[in-house]
Amino acid sequence: MTDGTPGSHLDLELLAAQLRRHSDDLSMYAGFLLNVLSAALPPELVQVTREGKWKAKLAGREPAVLGISVTIDDRRYELERSGVGAYPTAKIRHESGGVVLSTRTVSADEWSHGLAAALAGIAGSNAAAAAALQRLTAP
Repeated sequence: MTDGTPGSHLDLELLAAQLRRHSDDLSMYAGFLLNVLSAALPPELVQVTREGKWKAKLAGREPAVLGISVTIDDRRYELERSGVGAYPTAKIRHESGGVVLSTRTVSADEWSHGLAAALAGIAGSNAAAAAALQRLTAP
């Protein structure tokens, strides 16, 4: 058992458990996850894709986050959905020097484990990554 500080094994298990608990409505959880990551991570780590302003305005809301791409070291963790309520697609890319060496479409569980581990790895030197990991694993 660990103490639950950012980067601990408990954080990774909590994140995976949350994802499994919400797997019946993965689209809703993906929306939550996309919003948390896009707001919590520093701009140098994350790219955010939002729906068009006109489409959102016609629906009477702010533009929704449709995708994020989080780059940590040589890995890019992508989570995308085609629209609000759509089932998300999770991918992990391995890159070197801006060149994509491989792309794997993975389960949301594998994606969340990989991203949580990567965030935990940099949380000690990056306060925003530590905050994001805390928000993702809060009960």
